[in-house]
Amino acid sequence: MEIFPIKIPKKSAGFDLFRTILESKFTFEQDDILVISSKFVSMSEGSLVDLKTVKVSRKAKNLASKFKMDERIAQLTLQESQHIVSGIPGFLLTISNGMIAPNAGIDKSNSLPGKVIVYPKDSFRSAKLLRKKLYDKLQIRTGVVISDSRLMPTRIGCTGIAIGVSGFEPVEDLRGRKDLFGKKLRVTFKATADCLATLGVFAMGEANESVPIVVVRGADVNKTDRRLSMKDMAVEPGIDIYLRNLSSDYMQ
Repeated sequence: MEIFPIKIPKKSAGFDLFRTILESKFTFEQDDILVISSKFVSMSEGSLVDLKTVKVSRKAKNLASKFKMDERIAQLTLQESQHIVSGIPGFLLTISNGMIAPNAGIDKSNSLPGKVIVYPKDSFRSAKLLRKKLYDKLQIRTGVVISDSRLMPTRIGCTGIAIGVSGFEPVEDLRGRKDLFGKKLRVTFKATADCLATLGVFAMGEANESVPIVVVRGADVNKTDRRLSMKDMAVEPGIDIYLRNLSSDYMQ
């Protein structure tokens, strides 16, 4: 397997993502998988919010006071998430589109002063459209992963998570296969898309590397043209092995 980081000059909001990829002059091959930063996709789609325009509700003010955070960020977090699990000073722990994340993935880094980046409106649709454009223009079949970096419970530092996928099955069911000692696997699934997202995040870096796109070549995936969604990758909070053991007064 090979990994190719693609360096891209700094962009302003609302640029053409597909044209930007073509302008990189990278030579794509059949079955390449593009891992693209969710923030880069959001920037291309104009998914930025000017904090001056945010109207703060009473609930957001209460949360901001309790967890010592910007009221506007608390408001956006409420708008962008389905559940508020809990919080610590500066952050609300949320579930947004089937993913657990601080402040619903809202990011103040790599954005203009006074503005924040939110997730793309529909990451799976964005991935599918980009994959289609690549095929229509280059006649090359690819997979696409829209990735974000994420803290893991009890661990230091960021890893990767897929928030949008197209072109291959994001999860592989390994139940029924045998381990090295011949025992059948009973509950094991491989998070293929998340693993590829982590490869991408590792190559992208977390600072000013300007590598928002990484091409993974030679990955063993199960190809598909079916329309995917977060339902193919996420479990409900009530049956999640971690969350079902937690309780919070703020669970929505």
